[in-house]
Amino acid sequence: MPYRHAPYYVLFCVAVIAVGFWPSYFAPFTTVPWQFHAHGVFASLWVLMVLAQSWTPHHGQMNLHRAVGKSSLFLFPFLIAGLMAIIDLTAKGFVGGDAVRMTWGGEFLIGLALAIAAYVVLFYRALRYRRKVWLHSGYMLATVLILFESPFSRVIGPYLPFESFMPSILISMALELVLIAALWWRFREKAAPFLVAGLFIVGQMLGMGLLHRNPVLEWCLTLLGAMPSVAVVGLGFALGAATSWAGWQAGKRPSVVAQPA
Repeated sequence: MPYRHAPYYVLFCVAVIAVGFWPSYFAPFTTVPWQFHAHGVFASLWVLMVLAQSWTPHHGQMNLHRAVGKSSLFLFPFLIAGLMAIIDLTAKGFVGGDAVRMTWGGEFLIGLALAIAAYVVLFYRALRYRRKVWLHSGYMLATVLILFESPFSRVIGPYLPFESFMPSILISMALELVLIAALWWRFREKAAPFLVAGLFIVGQMLGMGLLHRNPVLEWCLTLLGAMPSVAVVGLGFALGAATSWAGWQAGKRPSVVAQPA
């Protein structure tokens, strides 16, 4: 099976998530906004699901691997809904006068929107190519890579000589690209799924680095901020459910039509 060291990579990501989000989420767990829970719980479950997916085939647990994989069909809509909940929180803060979100709301929006687009593409292709082990495993592992930037930027942020937190985000994304380059150097075309993830990461870097106080993004924030939260989150859930359905259908074996005698 490919990527035999993948479980350790995912475990490292779990540790980074725990450390990075401890001050802002896990420690004040009972007092944070509900949007944090909508994202934090289901994103954490997603990483643990990928950990199980990467561990089981290397230990002869293929039946469990398939069962966990099928559970991702039901988990994915909640993952995307959770990301839309953070967009909802960002937009509500922008229109409500929150200083951080008024200043950086546009960057947050473009980063989150591209993260959602990346998850949709990666998961759809993981389902579509679920019978091709290199492609399937690469696309599933790449979803965790998209999650890595946010907690890692919080881990390294206090040790960087910058007043703004944006450099720590961009540096984290640059390190993700270094990892992708290393995987491509090691596995060449077999690592193509990580190149797909890399395109979205580059898009995030360019968007978040260049579109400060962009009027189009701020107009979108104003529009989203006026929408009911249930509509914003529901849109994410519907997108995730459609992705699960479309990907599962695309990966089915072609039916054999009996030829007339």
